[in-house]
Amino acid sequence: MIRIFPLLLLFFIASDLNAQWSDQIPPSEVPIHLPANYDPNTPTPVIIFLHGYNPLTTAWSDWLIALNDDAEERGYIFANPTGSQDSIGEYYWNATDACCDMFDNYNDHVGYLLALVESIKENYNIDPRRIHVVGYSNGGFMAHRLACDAPEVFASFISIAGAMWDNQSNCQPSEPVHILQIHGNWDGVIYWLGGWLGLELNPYPSAWTTVEFWAQHNSCSTNASDHGSFDFEWWIWFDETTRWVFENCAEPSAGSSELWEINTGGHFPVMSDEGINHLFDYMNTHLNQEFFCLADINSDQTVDITDLLFVIDNWNSTNASADINNDGTVDVGDVLEVVSNWGDC
Repeated sequence: MIRIFPLLLLFFIASDLNAQWSDQIPPSEVPIHLPANYDPNTPTPVIIFLHGYNPLTTAWSDWLIALNDDAEERGYIFANPTGSQDSIGEYYWNATDACCDMFDNYNDHVGYLLALVESIKENYNIDPRRIHVVGYSNGGFMAHRLACDAPEVFASFISIAGAMWDNQSNCQPSEPVHILQIHGNWDGVIYWLGGWLGLELNPYPSAWTTVEFWAQHNSCSTNASDHGSFDFEWWIWFDETTRWVFENCAEPSAGSSELWEINTGGHFPVMSDEGINHLFDYMNTHLNQEFFCLADINSDQTVDITDLLFVIDNWNSTNASADINNDGTVDVGDVLEVVSNWGDC
């Protein structure tokens, strides 16, 4: 009986999960797009793209935020899961009370997406420091929900035209996170200044309130600094997007908060080449410190002879990459760091 009970418990848990996800593609069957240069021996970064609240098909979001080809060109695995379909045929993510489980089905989409991550890990060699979430509209709300509930799993959370919980007590992340909010200040669907959504007209916060919450959580400065403008939106013929950055974060390598304000931008952005470059630059420079291994100099998630030889080749130099303990010189202290961290990260 003692042995049978855990099996029964697992059966009921699995049955419950299947019931919650019965209207979705199983995580193991979500289409995964590999980069042309994918090497199963090399850890590869991942983008999980979350669509908006879409009628009949999720292709609307895929067309607006078309990142599949760009991910392939830049060496990213790209996953494009589909949310649940409600009683009027809309595809959605159960992110917050405002968006977008309109008929209170209470789907466990956090659990579903975490199961997707585990499925990708089982089948591909991925870099756990570089799993990024990019969500549009309802998917942007879902990106914030994941940042609240599973900050340790992902490197960054990018919300395009989304928002977080209006009731901030619903968000209790366990560690710092990298948050990027991209929002048009003329958005007529998810308003820049906040608003109400759903049959019960639940509130959602403004773009500024959203990033200010994350700045506070990451112990950053209370005011954002203007870091210049660039052309993010293809339809607008000037450098319309201002990059606002909350500086002086307590652990800037682990948590940060940014807002890209699209001046005169609406709810349906089409990214320019410059905007796409900025987006990938952001992902390339914001890593998940949960899986960061200091002595892993070549970033292959293993501390081994390759890292040791690099230290030896730079002996008595000031090469910052080989100076693992940051004492200004590559010496025996750095060798000891390699030896003490030997093996998989």
